[in-house]
Amino acid sequence: MTEDREQRAEAARVKTKNKGLVRRGGFTLVELLVVIAIIALLMGVLLPALNKARKVAKRVVCMSNMRQLVVAWMTYAEGSDGKIVNGGQHPVPLTDAAIARAEPYWCTGFHTTADPGLDWNIGGSWGGNNYCTDNTPVLTYDQRVEKMKKGALYRYIQNTKVYRCAEGEKIIHRTYSIPNSMNGHNSLVTGNEEGHIFKRTGEIKKPVDRLVFIEEVRMTPDALEILANNPYWEDFPDWPGVMHDNGATVGMADGHCDLWKWKCQGTVDLCALKAPPSNLTDYTHPSCKKDVIKTQLAVWGDSLGYHPAASDMP
Repeated sequence: MTEDREQRAEAARVKTKNKGLVRRGGFTLVELLVVIAIIALLMGVLLPALNKARKVAKRVVCMSNMRQLVVAWMTYAEGSDGKIVNGGQHPVPLTDAAIARAEPYWCTGFHTTADPGLDWNIGGSWGGNNYCTDNTPVLTYDQRVEKMKKGALYRYIQNTKVYRCAEGEKIIHRTYSIPNSMNGHNSLVTGNEEGHIFKRTGEIKKPVDRLVFIEEVRMTPDALEILANNPYWEDFPDWPGVMHDNGATVGMADGHCDLWKWKCQGTVDLCALKAPPSNLTDYTHPSCKKDVIKTQLAVWGDSLGYHPAASDMP
């Protein structure tokens, strides 16, 4: 009897001792909600930082692409007795006196009789229309890349990823363009004679200020056409990019690269369009003149076809 009481007492002591060590089967609903709330809070704090870091990384890569293109452009000129590569992208020099060039084109992709049936500009000059007719691709992405490889600068840069910014649309195989002043196709009235379109590096008086490459949202079938006689974007056929926090990477004739942040929201709104607006006059923003004139001066220098007001100068 005494032994039974002692055993029961010992069992009671052990039970009391281990009471606080008993494991429960799982979390309560409140605990689960607390954990979920903490995870959501952490994601809310970290995701913006991660997105910002991702954008910064893409901008760094884009700047690296731009530097490689400018170096290739300079290398071509050094090996060609100072002659500048053609800023357009026809597959062969044309015989048209207005656009004939002695140098090969830096990047191909435009239709000619020498390369029939491979015109990626069929259907218009806006966004996806550059690549589609009735929503049917004129060329596949790979076909456009193969055409790009025919360009004169491809022998210096044989990595096709260098020709496009990661922020560009997936359908676009190239996001960088040479402006028409750098031995480009002067197809529109600019207020300048052909003599103002550089053919040799020695003709560029202030290379630190002169634009060689710039990002473009909607790729054109030739050089980036920048007018020289009008300070309004809405009258331009081609507009620069707004890929990086409302800005575009640029490469200058002296070899340095930069990120141009557009000052006017109208510039950002207009350049970001991916389809023709119903009324371009809706995008007439006089405050955007500084952005336009900055680009015009980088393309045409002192050869503008008009005199900007001092208040409009960048």
